Amino acid sequence: MIGTAHHYGITVLNMEEVLPFYRDTLGLEVISEGHVNEGSEDSEKFEKFVGVDGAVDVEVVFLDAGGCQVELLQYNSPDGTDAHGASNNDAGASHFCLEVEDIDAFYDELTDKGVEFIYEPVTLSKGVRVAYMYDPEGNIVELSDRSRMNE
Repeated sequence: MIGTAHHYGITVLNMEEVLPFYRDTLGLEVISEGHVNEGSEDSEKFEKFVGVDGAVDVEVVFLDAGGCQVELLQYNSPDGTDAHGASNNDAGASHFCLEVEDIDAFYDELTDKGVEFIYEPVTLSKGVRVAYMYDPEGNIVELSDRSRMNE
């Protein structure tokens, strides 16, 4: 039986650039930080679990996103490549969604901080207001404001 969603994982190229975006700009709280090191108790298990040969140097940060966590992973060994460039209609393209109380105010606040959005917030037929934005490495994050649904 499936329980609730636990976390959404994002592989990043530069933790020092991406972590401040999720922690400081979006306001998610860091729950834990860790490092898989070669020779550590979990390094061999981690390498097998993720299916990446030589995954023996990986930074891992978990952030609280209000009921679900965001996991950031930076593979230092082996180096990965940038998987961006997919269009939203391409199989494998992904995003995750964060609910906000006032999408218009948050949109204004984030654009003032230089966050890039695909388009300004729009209202869908069910009344929910949504917008897609990019994190510093081009991962898509959706913002959703359901407070005005079916007004």
